[in-house]
Amino acid sequence: MDCDTLNVTTSDGERISFVHRHESGREVAVVLCHGFFKSKDTSTFRRLSDTLARGYDVVTMDFRGHGRSSGRYTFSAREGADLEAVLAWMRPRYRSIGVLGFSLGAAVAINTVSHHQDGVRSLIAVSAPVAFEEIEFKWWTAEAIRRGIQGLEPGAGCRLGNLFLAKERPIERIRFIQGIPALFLHGTRDVIVEHRHSRRLYAAAADPKRLEIIEGGSHAEALFRDDPEGFMRVVSEWLSATLPPA
Repeated sequence: MDCDTLNVTTSDGERISFVHRHESGREVAVVLCHGFFKSKDTSTFRRLSDTLARGYDVVTMDFRGHGRSSGRYTFSAREGADLEAVLAWMRPRYRSIGVLGFSLGAAVAINTVSHHQDGVRSLIAVSAPVAFEEIEFKWWTAEAIRRGIQGLEPGAGCRLGNLFLAKERPIERIRFIQGIPALFLHGTRDVIVEHRHSRRLYAAAADPKRLEIIEGGSHAEALFRDDPEGFMRVVSEWLSATLPPA
């Protein structure tokens, strides 16, 4: 498998870095959208990308203010431009695209796909919040501390931008996604974004859709890190059902 590190430029001038894992002849790809403080270069996202690459071409991106991308992070206010720039690069190359987002990356995925649906054939939102201002983040709890320590992988980190910019609300944007199957995954022990968020997004989404609540599961990419086989079983089944054969 070939692996290239590339860059695209957003509509507002930021340089977005991404890794493209690909094999000749494939027409289907999945783009991975990390959450706050993560990047394409953490061991968790590298392992996830490697696992998905067994069946699909994979694009793993750094949102602005993370990893090798430029700029500062705006907590989903402007990151839609980052994902749209990556999707614009992918569309001429792939017949079908799946979008897999985690936490605020899932919020960005929902908001962006609601505006730019061309080429996207499957959406997976893991631990997505209904809106930024409704995120709980119970940082003082043992679960939040455990997850925070585990998340301090090489490659993690963030350059902070303006927290107070206006942000779209996924719970309001999800209804504009029509004809794209959407899977919502959430853990019952998520103390950063409680699983009620995915339940509300699922209720507001159009068919076809699926809600998967993982008993004892934590937040976002920790669902993969803690139980890679269980996580991939759900994700692989969904992608197989919603994307044409790779």
